[in-house]
Amino acid sequence: MADIPTLEPTTANAGDTWRWNRTLADYPASAGWTRSYTLINAAAKITINAAASGDDHAVTVRAAPTAGYAAGSYARRARVSRAGEDYTVGEGRI
Repeated sequence: MADIPTLEPTTANAGDTWRWNRTLADYPASAGWTRSYTLINAAAKITINAAASGDDHAVTVRAAPTAGYAAGSYARRARVSRAGEDYTVGEGRI
């Protein structure tokens, strides 16, 4: 199996599995921080939740759900949350 990327993708194909891990020193998953992503364009709003993997936030989106995602450019926002605290920790496009 190929190494799992440590950055969010800038391109992704519908119908493929999407996978990446992120480490955030200030917001480790092992300390109870959760990470989520919102992808938005004119056609859709998609929410992706990461799972804890030690200190890392591991993202896996299976091929079946991505097959239904509308093609196009999406704004991407990453957030972390814990005990009523919420912070935006990244933005970009995919």
